[in-house]
Amino acid sequence: MTWNLKQKTWIFIILFTIITMFTIVLLTNYLYEQFYIENQVNQLKARGDSLEEVYYEEEENNKEEFHRFIVFMSRCAAAQIVYDDSVEVINGTIPSDIPLLDEESRLTEEEMIKFEEDETLILTRSGIDKDYLIIMNPLLNDDDVVESAIVISTPVTAAFAPFQSLRGILFVGLAIAFLVIVFVLNKVANYVIKPIEKMIYASKFMSKGDFSKKIDVENNDEIGELATSFNYMSTSLAEADMKKQEFLGNVSHELRTPLSYLKGYSEVLLEQKENGEPLDTKYIEKIHSEGSRMENLVHDLLDLARLEGDKYPMTLAPIPFAQLVEDVVERMSLEAKKRGMEIRLDLNNDTIINGDEKRMEQVVINLVENAIRYGKHGEYVDLMMDIKEDKAILKVIDYGEGLPKDALDKLTERFYRLDRSRSRSSGGTGLGLTIVKEIVKKHNGSLTFESEVGKGMIVSVILPLFEG
Repeated sequence: MTWNLKQKTWIFIILFTIITMFTIVLLTNYLYEQFYIENQVNQLKARGDSLEEVYYEEEENNKEEFHRFIVFMSRCAAAQIVYDDSVEVINGTIPSDIPLLDEESRLTEEEMIKFEEDETLILTRSGIDKDYLIIMNPLLNDDDVVESAIVISTPVTAAFAPFQSLRGILFVGLAIAFLVIVFVLNKVANYVIKPIEKMIYASKFMSKGDFSKKIDVENNDEIGELATSFNYMSTSLAEADMKKQEFLGNVSHELRTPLSYLKGYSEVLLEQKENGEPLDTKYIEKIHSEGSRMENLVHDLLDLARLEGDKYPMTLAPIPFAQLVEDVVERMSLEAKKRGMEIRLDLNNDTIINGDEKRMEQVVINLVENAIRYGKHGEYVDLMMDIKEDKAILKVIDYGEGLPKDALDKLTERFYRLDRSRSRSSGGTGLGLTIVKEIVKKHNGSLTFESEVGKGMIVSVILPLFEG
């Protein structure tokens, strides 16, 4: 049989409460016996010692004061006090007026030795219907021989009588305490378990792909934080699932289009071949172009998947950042001239960063390509580099059409395109800025965008300087 958390908690509560109550009862009995009974015995012994002193102070033939004192003590104490000078007592027999069992009425050999050596005996004997506490003070004559004894006796139940009256109150109190403890622990258990049960309930839906279930956060403590974290996790998983679905849809779309072109162009070429017509090279070029585009898309997807992993290897080394930018611009200046554009540089040659040279080159190429692609024909592309505190800042500026501010946050999303047809004609895969963002993040940097419609775009790459 499998116990759930609530059942286990209840079993713990009940066992804990029972063990606690049982321990309290045992401890109470122990303390009563150790302190109260011991105190009673000491009081009775003290009375016997007092009577013994009075006995020895009185004259041999005048013991009236001693006997009156015995009567007085008997009335004050919850015990029977007698003076016994019988031969039986002297020989080790407990007075017969104490109703003991026959085998309990005589002192043992060890007790008799102590008695004859003037040592007070504290005894517990079994009676006919109850047990007795007996204290015997031996009284000696001038020859140090026992001639009589003071015998104090009281039923053991009498010593426990005060506790008997309290026992009922104790049990009532324990019963009330039991109910209070169960009530409080039940509240505490529900306080902790209910949110967990809600999480279990919600997690079952999450395992089936339904992330809509949320937990009401009613607590302001660690349980509330756990519930909030669970809701946050659920929201994050929902967003991740939505992005996954969107990603799969985008990949399918991006691959479907070139595949349909490939199929269409190849069918035309096959038809031309069957009809004995010369093959049209423009269709062959289209097939090659679409094949290259698919190759770039697959390459970018694999590149992005590696970058998003935690174990992607980065070969970090000091890089003269300005020199790297100049090398990239030198290679891309021809492409800019084809579009009637000029790339202008304003760089800080003292800028040294710690990074992966190939990956940082990839970042600069992508940003310059975008600036050329979306800049205005006949305008400039400006690259500016500066140092601010412990950061290197590279700005890539174009003077094209720009973007609305609400589109800037989406630029690094996978396959995001403000104008899909324009992106297709320009040959982009929609993953370039996503890859740039991941590379910059791997270098503990940040990527920002500034733009207004009609005023172009400023892309800033902020990276930590090399600490040599």
